[in-house]
Amino acid sequence: MDKELREVMGCTCLGMRRVTRRITQIYDHALAPSGITVNQFGLLTHLHGARLAGSRRLSMGALAERLGTDPTTLNRTLKPLQKKGWVSDSADPEDSRVRLVVITDKGRRELLGAMPLWRKAQSQVEKALGAKATAALGDLLEFAAARLADAG
Repeated sequence: MDKELREVMGCTCLGMRRVTRRITQIYDHALAPSGITVNQFGLLTHLHGARLAGSRRLSMGALAERLGTDPTTLNRTLKPLQKKGWVSDSADPEDSRVRLVVITDKGRRELLGAMPLWRKAQSQVEKALGAKATAALGDLLEFAAARLADAG
């Protein structure tokens, strides 16, 4: 039993969740004056990136995949942004079952206004971990995401 408890205490998932909660708190606290959570910030960033890349709208499925989330969770994250007028959605003209999501001009302004707050959080995390460890962590997270993409 003691061996099993030690194994659980070293659980990769539990450790990642603990660190993720703390980092999320840092970013959410820094972004609070903008009224944007870090999840919303990430969503707006992906939509703005799609707009800059020329594919003005993203399908719910494509956006969920980019964010690494499921459509139901994505829908919950989108609702307050839609109410604020920061994103809008519409049916795909080629397939009415597909919803297309776009960042509005108002959403883009809010996102760009929140960038200095995001930079503050990013700097705070980098200061706490060190530049080298922060870069290594980013690389490790990319590696893990790629390797785990097809894991069942």
